[in-house]
Amino acid sequence: MARIILLSPPFVSEYMRNARCDFVSLSATQWYPILLGYAGAWLEKLGHTVRLIDAPAHDLTHEATADIVKDFRPDLIAVYSGRLSEDNDVAFADSLLKKIGCRGIFVGPYASIDPKSTLCKSGMIEHLVTGPFELPLGAFANGDDPASIPNLVRKNGGEVVENPRRAPLTTAELDAIPFVSDFLGRNVDMYRYHTPSELFPYMDMFTGRGCSWGLCTYCLWVHTLIPGKSYTTRSVENVVEEFGFIARKMPAVKSIMLQDDTLTEPRAQELCEGFLRAGNRLPWSCYSRGNLSLDVMKLMKKAGCRNLHVGYESADPKVLQRIRKGLTPERMTRFTRDAKKAGLMIHGDFAFGFPGETVESAEKTIRWAYSLNPDTAQFQLMIPFPGTSYYEEMKRNGWLNEKGEPDMPQFSNAEIRATAKKAYRTFYISLQHLMKAVRKPREHIFNQLKTISRAIPAMFWKRW
Repeated sequence: MARIILLSPPFVSEYMRNARCDFVSLSATQWYPILLGYAGAWLEKLGHTVRLIDAPAHDLTHEATADIVKDFRPDLIAVYSGRLSEDNDVAFADSLLKKIGCRGIFVGPYASIDPKSTLCKSGMIEHLVTGPFELPLGAFANGDDPASIPNLVRKNGGEVVENPRRAPLTTAELDAIPFVSDFLGRNVDMYRYHTPSELFPYMDMFTGRGCSWGLCTYCLWVHTLIPGKSYTTRSVENVVEEFGFIARKMPAVKSIMLQDDTLTEPRAQELCEGFLRAGNRLPWSCYSRGNLSLDVMKLMKKAGCRNLHVGYESADPKVLQRIRKGLTPERMTRFTRDAKKAGLMIHGDFAFGFPGETVESAEKTIRWAYSLNPDTAQFQLMIPFPGTSYYEEMKRNGWLNEKGEPDMPQFSNAEIRATAKKAYRTFYISLQHLMKAVRKPREHIFNQLKTISRAIPAMFWKRW
């Protein structure tokens, strides 16, 4: 059996590569390294000895990380690279492998964007896994013939060969992976992970893989992990059992974030019925499209749901059609009213820099976000990930600057950045947000002091 390091390499302070995009978060958010967590749980089940190192979240320098790796004496290092940090990650991994003399392999959605390019940057690593990597990594660690492992990309002489991709994991295969909460609880410091919309400390998990909608042109995971429309779920019994495990074994955990790309209405209903039968008392949150019915959201509230993470994106119907969102502002407005009636909180995701967007349509989005008044809101500078149809459209039209950022004749990069700053000022420096802070000072002030200290410069004078 092998000794395996699962590594999110050191980069800059508070860098986050564990989410659906990578950056240093304005809100100091850190999501768990959930994909590495599931891989670790599976590798342990196969009998391997595993150590997970999430260097950015734990403030580890390159030197400190290298010392931990060398002391562990691994046979294999799985490197979870990032978009912004890729050159750093490759150089660091190559240096480690030269000193230690073990094998390496790249994993994760960022490595899946252009696997041949990523692999060719390394002088020491000859293998990479695209898409979900628990089972392929397990097969690789077990010593299976690389040519037989689905999703593996490998150097073969002077060329790079991509093996066929395997089908998405089945319900039985998902249920067979041990609880990620158990593995993460033993391998990382849960107090390093936080997000303004969740109770602290919280825990992450998947109840299913893939996105049932799967058409949005800009989504990294939909284009790299499990492409297109695909949503395979764990059994309700398996999810309920993990909730019970967390309640018994991890009493410090205050809430659970379900990281499914989007929890569908039928899935939400069956999970809620299972939670109610089991008497679950742990609060939980989830990602949701803005079209759940009032009845299902009332059931979700009854079953412990507290917060919905909703991608509203834009108030411009033409923009929503262009990015294949599949929803209208009117439908999402009605959904928001219903969510509030049901007693659910909302974290709203809005973004600027979509193809064809204008200053005027972006201003409309700001006004819409203010009128919707979710509990918290994020105004994202859009990231065109290579391999997405959003990126291809922007590149084809010459709407990307030298840094690969949105920069359109009718909506320049400078205007996009200025608009995002204005959106934050409009939403958070307002009477309605002040009223939220008065009603819930712990959530909106005392738990957000670090976020506030960073947000003020970013909203006024600091470039993101």
